[in-house]
Amino acid sequence: MKALFNNIKISVLSWFLHHANHHGKDQYFYKIKNRILAKYGKHICYEVQFIEGKKCHSCNGTGTFRCGWKLPGTCWSCYGDGWYKKPHWNILALVRFGKYEFHQPFMRVYEDPQSKCKILTGYVERNPTRLTGFAITVLFLMYEKGYLKRWWNTEAGWCWKSFWWRPSSWPNNLIHIIKKGKRSIPAINFRIWWNNLCLYFKPQQQLVYEQLEDDLPF
Repeated sequence: MKALFNNIKISVLSWFLHHANHHGKDQYFYKIKNRILAKYGKHICYEVQFIEGKKCHSCNGTGTFRCGWKLPGTCWSCYGDGWYKKPHWNILALVRFGKYEFHQPFMRVYEDPQSKCKILTGYVERNPTRLTGFAITVLFLMYEKGYLKRWWNTEAGWCWKSFWWRPSSWPNNLIHIIKKGKRSIPAINFRIWWNNLCLYFKPQQQLVYEQLEDDLPF
């Protein structure tokens, strides 16, 4: 019975982590992810991710700064190495949790490790699924103490969702109005609309000309 319960727990928790993993870069989520995989994950192997470098734009990768008012010298931006961001290799640990696989950063090196492991070129793109928001919220509620307070202070209602007629936007927009009050987007838009309406219907002032005498000063 206990083994069955553990299997169900791992299956459900790995499903949540799989969908939440598409959330993107979030230091709070990474802490939870590392904690879960350290407890339940199983290491499989290592993979190498190669990230191409970016050359310095100030010197075009030459390391020598040139301009019309200064003699050639060491570039101020890259200090002579010609790189804005050096090419590097990230060694990733592949971890299996449930029926899903996850990558965990292990080491970063700036020389080709000449590894026989699988080579990943560039960054791994993860587009959020329709369940990503729900999954990451559940994990935050389960594993982060004080999440609701952080969510209310930093995330809830900080902006106005344009597609306000969608039911998914109603909670955020309602919180936005409660927190911002007169500074909320609807209140500001209403004042602008009302002022424009008043200006439109405001009667134009009649120009009154004084009766001039016949004896003009010229």
